[in-house]
Amino acid sequence: MAEIITSSEDETSALAAKLARDAKAGDVFLLEGTLGAGKSVFARGFVRALAGDEIEVPSPTFTLVQTYDAAKAPVYHFDLYRLE
Repeated sequence: MAEIITSSEDETSALAAKLARDAKAGDVFLLEGTLGAGKSVFARGFVRALAGDEIEVPSPTFTLVQTYDAAKAPVYHFDLYRLE
């Protein structure tokens, strides 16, 4: 397991976009951290890199999952915060 530390939302989004470009259909990314750690910033950068910079990417805290169409494959963004 590798640890990468970013220092800003821009760096986090750029890292997410780079990983999105290398992602393959079927890959799973698990983001874990405290509130405010940057998980939503990462997810937003990742989804926008795959599905288009202009789309809205809300946190799925209340819906549990958001689905996005992307050229490589559909993207499913889960938020399991409310589940025990």
